[in-house]
Amino acid sequence: MKESVSVKQDYVMIMHNPVEDVYTYHVYHILDISIINNETIVNIQSKDENQNLKRFSMTDRKFYDLISSGFLTRLQE
Repeated sequence: MKESVSVKQDYVMIMHNPVEDVYTYHVYHILDISIINNETIVNIQSKDENQNLKRFSMTDRKFYDLISSGFLTRLQE
């Protein structure tokens, strides 16, 4: 793998509140996957409630665990 690979894919996390029977969702835009100090990192961007951009990173293992457990779902184009 190169040092950084551009992904540019959106994922959504949907949460259900059973008391009010409402669903909320949060969209995460995956920017790229990079190797830093022999660790693979996923760089993510999202917006908060005020539409301010927020950026953060997580290990690829945590990212793939969120996908395989169903917490994150890839958005179709």
